[in-house]
Amino acid sequence: MFVVTLSILLIFTSVGYGEKHKPVFSDEIKEIMEIVHNECVTKTKVAEEDITNCENGIFKDDVKLKCYLFCVVEELNLVDDDGQVDYDMLVSLIPEEYRQRSTVMIDGCKHLDTNNKDNCQKAFDVHKCSYAIDPDFYFIF
Repeated sequence: MFVVTLSILLIFTSVGYGEKHKPVFSDEIKEIMEIVHNECVTKTKVAEEDITNCENGIFKDDVKLKCYLFCVVEELNLVDDDGQVDYDMLVSLIPEEYRQRSTVMIDGCKHLDTNNKDNCQKAFDVHKCSYAIDPDFYFIF
């Protein structure tokens, strides 16, 4: 009995760790994100595979990918005229139950958004850092 219980506990524990815990968005948000995604893919000509790979920690050093990452926040009107991302507004788009975890990622990385880089590089650096902080939760809209 003890061995069976221990085995079940180990299986349950191993399933809980190392899994992606991406936020679940409403259908309305998903629809908006699909429109933004398609617009930014068209603008930047980025390969879908390069976007998908980011969620697995593979950040290709490619200007198309970097500019795609910036395009998303720009299309969501989260960037001011000077190219500064409104990170507070970005976090507010995340469902409440995920907001604290998102805030930890963003607060740990927004310092990389510096004026000595172009907008695409800044977005890329913040994304790579976000993945490093919480790879199980990292996602691209």
